[in-house]
Amino acid sequence: MPEAFTIKGMTGFGRAAAECDGVRVEVEIKGVNHRSLDMKMRLPAEVSALEPDLRGRLQRVVARGRIDVAVSLASARPPTYRIEVNRALVAEFLKATAALKKEFALKGALGIETVAGLPGALSILTDASTDGGPGPALLAKAFEQALFGFDAMRGQEGTRLARDVLTRLQAIEEGVDRIEAEARGLPEAFAARLRERVAALVQERGLDDMRLAQEVALMADRVDLTEEVVRLRGYLQRSQAVLERPDGPVGKTLDFVMQEMNREANTISSKAERLSICQAALQIKSEVEKIREQVQNLE
Repeated sequence: MPEAFTIKGMTGFGRAAAECDGVRVEVEIKGVNHRSLDMKMRLPAEVSALEPDLRGRLQRVVARGRIDVAVSLASARPPTYRIEVNRALVAEFLKATAALKKEFALKGALGIETVAGLPGALSILTDASTDGGPGPALLAKAFEQALFGFDAMRGQEGTRLARDVLTRLQAIEEGVDRIEAEARGLPEAFAARLRERVAALVQERGLDDMRLAQEVALMADRVDLTEEVVRLRGYLQRSQAVLERPDGPVGKTLDFVMQEMNREANTISSKAERLSICQAALQIKSEVEKIREQVQNLE
């Protein structure tokens, strides 16, 4: 059975350190809001070859946000060195110089200074590499610990934001209930008022009763809010399902749904024939805008 997805925010921080044999590695991970995934890493040269692995680990945990990773490596012991001699090069050099001396009757002897100064003859190597030492293993350990703390903070933010959004969705649902109650019978009442107003005009100008009835029905239908209410309830159910049973990142989905809810509230405001309906629609728009601000922080 797949693991349940947890709603997460995009703001987080994690720090961890690991130490062994005088070598200490510190990892710091910071995350803030961003429309996509943007990762930046700063690693010492000694462990820079591990960057692709760290990026892959992050991508398995984070879907969206600007992530900054800083790694520092320090050693309490001085580095050790070893000298590697390019024996083949030195042998060829000595062979060539002996031939020159013989061919041109040259005098003098070669000293160690000449051989040591030959480019490529000697190489100085240190133990500061990813091929050995505790650095890579310490980095892996510290990175996992920092990532755990970073992701836990994102989870805490996601839980807090989801609760707030659910509370506001409840307020929107109450507004939809008020609109539905106020709008009940509104088309019929509007049509009745309209018929009364034009009755005298019909008699004076002899307009066709059938045509008039059709026009009245069309105008009354324009104040019918049934479709908008049904769509709003559908968006509410979708939003609640996304928050209560998420199957992945929810931020972009909720942002889209809020845009559609805002559109329906605007339509209701323009069609409403009663002040109470306009007020309820404006309250819905206010809650939708607050939710949109919150979901910008959700992954």
